[in-house]
Amino acid sequence: MSVLRGAMAGFAATVPMTIAMEALRAVLPREQQRRMPPREIVDRSIEKTDEGHQVDNADRFVITTAAHFAFGTAAGALYGLLVRSRDSSTPTGIGYGLTVWALAYGAVLPAFGLHPAAEDDTKDRNGVLIASHVVWGATLGMLTRHDPKNRSPRL
Repeated sequence: MSVLRGAMAGFAATVPMTIAMEALRAVLPREQQRRMPPREIVDRSIEKTDEGHQVDNADRFVITTAAHFAFGTAAGALYGLLVRSRDSSTPTGIGYGLTVWALAYGAVLPAFGLHPAAEDDTKDRNGVLIASHVVWGATLGMLTRHDPKNRSPRL
C-alpha cells in the first residue's frame, strides 16, 4: 500500500474519531469532562513557549484541529508504509489504532510532559481515548483495504 493512500485514510479516519471522542466525552462524569487530549497537548505545548500567553482560544482551536489531523495523517501514512493493502482490514486497523494509543499515551506524550501517562489518567477518560482510537483504526483499515473483486483499492 502506498504512504499517500495511508495518509489520506488517516486524515479521513480522524473525522469519525473526533466525533466519537467528543460524543463519549459528553457522557463522562462531570468532573472528568475537561478538554480532550488534542487540546490539552496543544495548550501544554503553547505554554512551554515564551509567547504562550498571547495565543487566544480561537487560535488554539485552529492549532488543535490542524495538529490532530496532521497526527492522524502521519500515523495513517506510517500504516500505509507498514501494511500491504491486501493485509489491511478492520481488525488490522483496530490493532494499529490501539498501538498508536499505547505508544502515544504510554510513552511519548508523558516523556515530553504533554499528557499524563495512561495509568495516571482516569479509567473513564482512558476508555474514551481507547474507543476513539478503535474508531480511527477501524476506519483506517476499511479505507485502505484492497477490494479483490474489482482489483482496485478503496481510496
